[in-house]
Amino acid sequence: MVDGEWVDLSAREFALAETFMRNPGRVLSREQLLSSVCGYDFNAQFNVVDVYVNYLRKKLGKDHIESVHRMGYRFR
Repeated sequence: MVDGEWVDLSAREFALAETFMRNPGRVLSREQLLSSVCGYDFNAQFNVVDVYVNYLRKKLGKDHIESVHRMGYRFR
């Protein structure tokens, strides 16, 4: 829920959000996030992570996911 409203998430958005929420304040690399979104047998590009992070920012609020230059992302 965000501001008392239910937010619908796709399976990949949910997997990404779950990974962030299990690691609050910790910087997660794109590789770590990619494995949580696509699994270990992935054949995807890193920009997949950026796309899904942007989807989550739109749905959860842009202030919750911070970009950490050259390292990855952090959930606040």
